[in-house]
Amino acid sequence: MIFDLTHPIAEGMPVWPGTPSPKLEKECTIEKDGFLETHLGLSSHTGTHIDAPAHILPGSYTLDKFRPEYFIGRAIKINLTHCHHTILEEEFLFLEDFPEAFDFVLLQTGWSRYWGHPAYFRNFPVLSLQSARFLSSSQIKGIGLDAISFDLAESNTFPNHHIFMGKGILLIENLTGLEPLPLGKSFELFALPLYFRSADGAPARVIART
Repeated sequence: MIFDLTHPIAEGMPVWPGTPSPKLEKECTIEKDGFLETHLGLSSHTGTHIDAPAHILPGSYTLDKFRPEYFIGRAIKINLTHCHHTILEEEFLFLEDFPEAFDFVLLQTGWSRYWGHPAYFRNFPVLSLQSARFLSSSQIKGIGLDAISFDLAESNTFPNHHIFMGKGILLIENLTGLEPLPLGKSFELFALPLYFRSADGAPARVIART
């Protein structure tokens, strides 16, 4: 089965406070020009997107420097909907004995249910520093979650971003639709960012196949 884990880009969609809302403007119409074309104006971190290490670390890798296969692999989902504030390291200790290899970890916090509401931007569950360090010690390509950030909304130092990006681990934010994905076994993940030069981040179409 195929599962789309991506929020569609639209005008008026939720964006990080202070980030310009995306603009989708008709440049050409069938009636006037014989064809339809839309001008897109958006931040590199709009909607479901991938953060590159260069987003936080000066001189580090941008997304266009990663080979295409880096965005494809086996993923596992961890249900963390019972974690209401800090996500502790103990939630991930079972990974040391996980029976399958995996490249991505997807964290289901349940926060995508607030998409489109002010609550989406505050009090979302965040990994403890110990949890981030534990996960970053595994040989994974990326980690994703169904909330707006891996750090507290009020943070201006972004410690979890630094921990993961220091290991070259991609961060996938604003996922949705994680609920039907299986627990306890891996599945295919395709997290393909928009391909442009010097991309500190990019909107992505994220698809799972079980």
